[in-house]
Amino acid sequence: MPRLITEKTFYQYLKCPHWVYFSAQGGDKKHEALMDKLIDGGLIEEKERELISDRKELVEVTAEDPEQAFYQTLEYMREGRQTIYHGVLIDKHWVGHPDILEKVEGKSKFGDYYYVAADIKNTRHIYDEHKFQGCFYAELLGLLQGAKPRQGYVITPDNSVLEYLIEEFEGHYHLTLDAIERVVAGQEPPHFMTSGCKQSPWYSECRSLSESCADLSMLNRVWRQEVARLKKAGYETIESLADKSVAHLIKQVPDVAEWRLEIMRDQALALRDNRYIIRQSVDLPEADTELYFDIESDPLRDFIYLFGVYEVSQDKQEYHAFMANYTDKEDEMWAEFAEFMASHIDCPVYHYGSYERDVVSRFAAKYGCSDLVREALERNLIDVLELIRPAVIFPLSFYSLKDIGAYVGYHWRAEDASGANSVLWFEDWLRTKSDDLKKKILEYNEDDVIATYKVQRWLREKAT
Repeated sequence: MPRLITEKTFYQYLKCPHWVYFSAQGGDKKHEALMDKLIDGGLIEEKERELISDRKELVEVTAEDPEQAFYQTLEYMREGRQTIYHGVLIDKHWVGHPDILEKVEGKSKFGDYYYVAADIKNTRHIYDEHKFQGCFYAELLGLLQGAKPRQGYVITPDNSVLEYLIEEFEGHYHLTLDAIERVVAGQEPPHFMTSGCKQSPWYSECRSLSESCADLSMLNRVWRQEVARLKKAGYETIESLADKSVAHLIKQVPDVAEWRLEIMRDQALALRDNRYIIRQSVDLPEADTELYFDIESDPLRDFIYLFGVYEVSQDKQEYHAFMANYTDKEDEMWAEFAEFMASHIDCPVYHYGSYERDVVSRFAAKYGCSDLVREALERNLIDVLELIRPAVIFPLSFYSLKDIGAYVGYHWRAEDASGANSVLWFEDWLRTKSDDLKKKILEYNEDDVIATYKVQRWLREKAT
């Protein structure tokens, strides 16, 4: 019997085709349910129910067995129920689980109406993975009700409805579905390691595949098209690329930009020789006091719950935590953080990646702050990753804070430290209010800001 294809299969294929392949070969590695929802960009059921609580004539499919849930869904559709929550759509080995089925006017085999599908996601934008899943639902609905929806929908955490045309994405969808069918049938996909592989329970296998053949996908942020062009010119491995001069590569691979060839060659050198390469100096401001800033969020609830700041001066190193116990406390947390920042308006504020700047801008608009604090934050926020990218090439495939922090010698206290696990710890803490869990959450955030400090200090020593 063919392995099942669900809407999640498309997400898995986009992130790592070998995720689908290894699972189809009978592998039993799976994430726990909450982690699966987190990776897939969903919201916790409590939040979903809150968003749909005002819908009229809402019914829920409650059967646990997939086949029974499918029959229950069909019965609700025949009855013409307005909104169906947790429906299940099945045709042979295709199984869809749309969060919402909504009745709209039109013609189907059920009568003068048909159903469209929507998913509830932690997003404010529509991405390809949403469209793939929406096209899958539309195809299943077309088979089951004799009327194929023309639009797909995503419901956001603030209850906005984002829509897109199915037909505009169908060509891409069918090509991808065909590729997935071949992989599920046993055809191993071409190997290419990306950061998306880290989300797969098969990441260690993907990494081993790449390392065993020194695959070019180990280069940081390399594009598939670039690797294809390099391989067409005869460069199959990290070693083969590291051995060549940039001038030689320009002649051999003329359809790749010179600056990209130079970076990729340097990355290959760094990986082959296990050394870093300084490409240019980093400009870091001098200050008596520096701040290191990191935010923790719970995407399952669309909720920011912790602002952590590590304060470093000549005579002090101190961690400050601003924590919200629940969503209705976000504004209080922000007010405390803004008050702290008002007393540090001349301090550079280092963070890692663009997320902190985006959140600060959104919270300042949502909850407000003084013009002085707003201007100071706009002026003083410094993205350490943004400094690293043009200046330093590390012998690493990924440049996350965990990867770079570990490279410069910092170790997180929790053995299972990760952004995803911190969300699960927080969910457990909301349920149990365990002091030990809260301590673990705060220590994880403190480790993040100290790691940012250690990376900045490494840059100051090696690249200024």
